[in-house]
Amino acid sequence: MPATVDIHSHLYPRWYVEALKRRTAPPRVVGEPGAERFVIFEGEHGRPMDEEYWDLDAKLAFMASHGIVQTVASLGNPWLDPFDGDEAPELALRANEYFASLEGLTQGRIVGMGVLPQHDIAQAALTVTEIAGTPTLYGAINGCRVCGRELDDPELEPVWTALEESGLPLLLHPHYLVGREQLSGWGHAFPVALGFTFETTVALSRLVFAGVLERHPGLRLVASHGGGTLPFLGGRLDAAWRSDPSVREALTSPPTHDLRKVFFDALVYHAPAVLAVRELVGVDQMAFGSDHPFSVADPAANLSAIDEALAPDERDAVLTGSARRFFDLPQPAHDHQEQGR
Repeated sequence: MPATVDIHSHLYPRWYVEALKRRTAPPRVVGEPGAERFVIFEGEHGRPMDEEYWDLDAKLAFMASHGIVQTVASLGNPWLDPFDGDEAPELALRANEYFASLEGLTQGRIVGMGVLPQHDIAQAALTVTEIAGTPTLYGAINGCRVCGRELDDPELEPVWTALEESGLPLLLHPHYLVGREQLSGWGHAFPVALGFTFETTVALSRLVFAGVLERHPGLRLVASHGGGTLPFLGGRLDAAWRSDPSVREALTSPPTHDLRKVFFDALVYHAPAVLAVRELVGVDQMAFGSDHPFSVADPAANLSAIDEALAPDERDAVLTGSARRFFDLPQPAHDHQEQGR
């Protein structure tokens, strides 16, 4: 099996954890060091946080244990969403400097994505340009809302324009859930398994139906968690679009036409889902993701699913080649060593 590149992996620097600890409502971190818990949803007990969330040596050890030679790391949810104009600019600067430093600190084994402030659309668009101009940042991560707005909001045009003009990849990641009330009663299992994936499905559908990818064909979007349920529901979206003349004013082609422009992670855990993603976008638009350090991470299951579903050349593309090409990644130190043997 080829060396693996992980495009969906998170880090929570200690200073960011401390910022979440200052909050009095979710999302927040509670507890003393050594017994901290990350509370994402209202009413939950929270999940334990340890050095796996912030320690680079722990990240590198995790990578080594699963044959991951390079990770594109990003800040995890809730990113800068909870912080207003008094805190967000400084936190964005600090976050982007930190993630830009990872390449040098790890000899390219871990590289970073930037993050956008959410208090002001113009500032978010400006930050896109700043991240794109930073050689050691390889994209940006954002939730399924931008500056508190759904992705079909016309006010977001400056952000889409900045992303298209800069060519910066944007990883869209859920946080807020869809169907929160219906998913209660089972800890965080239903919110993580269903609410997150439904959120991604709805957000990308809104973006596509609003014609964002028709107006900005150069947008380089990355859908997390295999695009939620979109690989399964793409045909139904097309049928719904054909059945309603009112939506065709904003979108002139079937939704799957634009969905095929999106890059997907293969973080779907079993072979049938890998095949569904492949059928929608092809292996050149897919890459491996781990979701480390969250407890839902199961790299062995995802690697097994990819190996079972795909032919060897397709598997090599998903595990290594597609990610390196799409993000224009540097060769990590490990690769140089291997080539010199």
